[in-house]
Amino acid sequence: MNTEAPPSRRRGVVDAARTEWGEIGAVGRVAFGGVILSLAVAIALGIWIPRLVRHHLLEARAELIASLGDEIAARGLVPVGPPSSPSYERLREEIELSLLGGETVRVKLWTVDGTVAYSDDPRLVGQQFELTPAAQRALQGSPTFAVSHNSEPAHAFERPFVELMEFFVPVHGRDDATVGVFEVEQRTDALNASLVYVRRNVWLAIGTGIGLLGIFMAALTVASARVMNRRRRQAEHLLGSLFRAQEDERRRTVGALHDDVGQPLFRLLYGLEGSRAKIPPDNPAHSELGHLADLTRDIDRTLRSELRTLHRGVDEDLGLESSIEQIVDSAMAETDLVIDLDIGDIDTSAVGQAAKIALAHAVREAITNVRKHANATHVTVEVRGLTQGVVVSVRDDGAGSRSPEGLGLVTTRERLEAIGGSLKLTSTRGRGTVFKAMVPNSGGAS
Repeated sequence: MNTEAPPSRRRGVVDAARTEWGEIGAVGRVAFGGVILSLAVAIALGIWIPRLVRHHLLEARAELIASLGDEIAARGLVPVGPPSSPSYERLREEIELSLLGGETVRVKLWTVDGTVAYSDDPRLVGQQFELTPAAQRALQGSPTFAVSHNSEPAHAFERPFVELMEFFVPVHGRDDATVGVFEVEQRTDALNASLVYVRRNVWLAIGTGIGLLGIFMAALTVASARVMNRRRRQAEHLLGSLFRAQEDERRRTVGALHDDVGQPLFRLLYGLEGSRAKIPPDNPAHSELGHLADLTRDIDRTLRSELRTLHRGVDEDLGLESSIEQIVDSAMAETDLVIDLDIGDIDTSAVGQAAKIALAHAVREAITNVRKHANATHVTVEVRGLTQGVVVSVRDDGAGSRSPEGLGLVTTRERLEAIGGSLKLTSTRGRGTVFKAMVPNSGGAS
């Protein structure tokens, strides 16, 4: 079974995401980016700080071991002789006293050629192995440390330990030349326990900081949303009053034109027809009166068409979906345009009446522009519900244009933005135009 979403649905999801991203505004996008950046920095710190602590702990241990090694060398206990010699026995006693025990499980003294000159395990004494990179760096004069997984031949007797920390400290002779390297192997249990404690507390501190930042951002967002909703309700109320005033003025204008112009035109036409009927057909006045009657009929048809257009406002009782359907049906009846209307399963109960009227006016303006300027044959109108409101897109297959926006589009944009909506126009020459208008939920405004 093919579970892949159809292209139209995927495009709708992408468009919705883009619209909602645009609606949070520049300040919201900066705040969102700041939160993401803070989260990234916090995660980086949570990883970096324990590693830094581990490195410094190991450095401190290496310095302590190096100081003990220098003290042993200063007492003339190295270089050491054979295991049966008194110097070897004194070195063994000093190492058992100062280095062995606790976390330390093995101590070796390497010569520059890789021979084990001393070890607390006598089986290693006198054997020669290849020096590890860490031991070679120590021979150059600097204490080093590394993690041993006990796979080298020199660690054959430490393999019961899964992991050991190796510390290599140089041993200097009387002329300050490096004559060998002390290797001290320690268990990592206590170190790992300390790092777990550090890591837990670091993440606790970071989590607390991120939590407080989240609470602050949430409170700021809620406060901003309340201010924006209050302003939006005020704008919707004012815009609703403006729309109602426009509708009242429209109806008054339609009535005045119908009574003061339409009826006199009808009487004029009736008089012209009556006068023409009284004149013989061969009289030149007969044909002139007929021409005037035809001209009067044309004026009457034009007037009635304009009156229908003026009278066709957005019926508040129809609802948003029905208003858009009416606009599309009227456009298809009056033109040769093929318009596909796709209204999804949307809930407009949270959208205020002023926002619905503004969106319907935006759709009418988009289709009017297509009729006037696009030279298109096919138009697609899509209505989709978002978490924050409703978005309508009008796409045509016309010539496209990059000309400046006219007064109608400017007015439409201002109306939408006044109630927190938006208008986006994308036009590509030769590939048509996409008109996208969005209105938000009113938060209780009506």
